[in-house]
Amino acid sequence: MTQAVSRALLSLASRSLGSDRRTWAMAMEAEFEEAVEDGKPMMFAIGCLVAAWREIGKHSEGRLILANYALALGLLIPMAALQFEQAVGFLSSAAGPPFGMPGAGPNLYLIWSQNSAIPILLITWLLLGTAHLCLAWLLVEGDWPRIVKCGTLIGAAMITLTLFMSVLMLDLSPLRAQVAELAIELAAVVSISRWHIRVFADVSREMLAR
Repeated sequence: MTQAVSRALLSLASRSLGSDRRTWAMAMEAEFEEAVEDGKPMMFAIGCLVAAWREIGKHSEGRLILANYALALGLLIPMAALQFEQAVGFLSSAAGPPFGMPGAGPNLYLIWSQNSAIPILLITWLLLGTAHLCLAWLLVEGDWPRIVKCGTLIGAAMITLTLFMSVLMLDLSPLRAQVAELAIELAAVVSISRWHIRVFADVSREMLAR
């Protein structure tokens, strides 16, 4: 377990160094095996991570990595928590009927439709929460093809949720703030993607110049 955590920390340190410090990263990975043999992999990995983070703000890739982590931890993961909270609200008997379901009045058909839709709405909330967690992870990993797919899934799920709740005459007020937050979130991801393109274009030019 200690060795697995140490390798994860070393991997994080290597990614934090950027492409132009790849030689340094390879040297750390080689020395890590010696640290494992000496029985001190954790101390070595922590030392590498501290050294890498001291340099992270000094190069463009490092600043991009910091922005990725800030977006993932500051916006995407809280959004995932919000979606899971909404899902728990559907299951919580103490919270009462969700999203204004009593508004159906005496219309038994509408009440039945609303109650029947609870599993679908619950699955959609859980899907949104899980997709936000996946998006945060993919952003940190820099896997842009999957980021695009995950962002598309989030947008489609939010549209589906809005349409379902509109058709069922449910209270849409809880969704308004989330739609605005989702727009901010997607705008931030697009900005990060443009930054990513600029940074790696510069890195490619520098490598060709060498």
